[in-house]
Amino acid sequence: MSSRTVSRQLSYEELGSFFENIAMMLKAGITAEEAVDLLNEEKEGGDASRRGGAIAEVTSHMAEKMAAGMSLGGAMEESGAFPSYAVDMVTSSEYTGKLEETLFHLSDYYRTEQQMKNTFESAVRYPIILLMMVFAVLCVMLFMVFPSFYGVYQNLTGSLAASSYNYVTASFIICRVMLVIIAILLAILLVGVHMWRTGKSAKVKGWLSHIGTFRDLFDNLDLYRFTSCFDMFISGGEMQEDALRKSMKVVEGAKLREKLKKCEEEMTAGKSFSQASCDVSLYDPVNNRMLIPAERSGMLDSILKKILVSLQGNNAKYIGRIANTVEPMLTGFLMIFIGAMLISLMIPLIGIMNTIG
Repeated sequence: MSSRTVSRQLSYEELGSFFENIAMMLKAGITAEEAVDLLNEEKEGGDASRRGGAIAEVTSHMAEKMAAGMSLGGAMEESGAFPSYAVDMVTSSEYTGKLEETLFHLSDYYRTEQQMKNTFESAVRYPIILLMMVFAVLCVMLFMVFPSFYGVYQNLTGSLAASSYNYVTASFIICRVMLVIIAILLAILLVGVHMWRTGKSAKVKGWLSHIGTFRDLFDNLDLYRFTSCFDMFISGGEMQEDALRKSMKVVEGAKLREKLKKCEEEMTAGKSFSQASCDVSLYDPVNNRMLIPAERSGMLDSILKKILVSLQGNNAKYIGRIANTVEPMLTGFLMIFIGAMLISLMIPLIGIMNTIG
């Protein structure tokens, strides 16, 4: 691949929009070169600020390369703004005559990726907001509420340390400790989000993979991405073994990659994808059993799409499970801790008022 000529790779949202626009123009009878030219002309009409500098830069570069006779896939590769498997899909589909179908596939794929990314980020956003609220409440209690009560009790009892209200001091200490713990948790979450957004998501996934639900989510996401890419390559006319090999580029987890390598070895030995995937238990038993008859009847593509729907549902289930576990836990912690602090402050006051009365 040539050296990168744009400032960055396009985001999922930008990729989905780009492929959808090109596909719709091809469907209307416009050639790929003319479609890229039309997208490039949009920035001259004042649309660059809305679409972002990166996609404007990409269309400008591609229009120049395609005007010189380069194909759409070649111009995409030269720009350096597209993932390698997307370039492979487009290049293959140009030879098989299924470019329009492949572009619509890619558009749906990247829009789904963006949707899952947004869902995952929203599931993480609420715990961060809740932790900030807990942190703010603890700060108010530690620096405003406790000092006021502390001064009142000292005036009434002489010395808290020598009185029967020692647990007020203990509450004061516990509040400080909890404030430090919340600050550390909040810092870890914010650093993790920053790393995720700045291209260091692999490290964050490595840390989160030690937690069962996150591990299941990442494994399922990996399988979803592979199946989606494999389906697109097959639909674009690729041979099964080549489609498998090219689709492995989107796999991040070592566990799935090992299964796919075994699957590739069995396909090299003469087995079909459906037989090899059953042997290595690539999917769950129900989906594995459907693959062989589907492939024999020429309906492999349809079954793969059904599997994708099932995997997408699993992604939503795992994300929901994470959100439904973290949110009530943090909410309950906030209510219990603040309630305990208030009780520890109010009981001595009630005792003093009874004594005075």
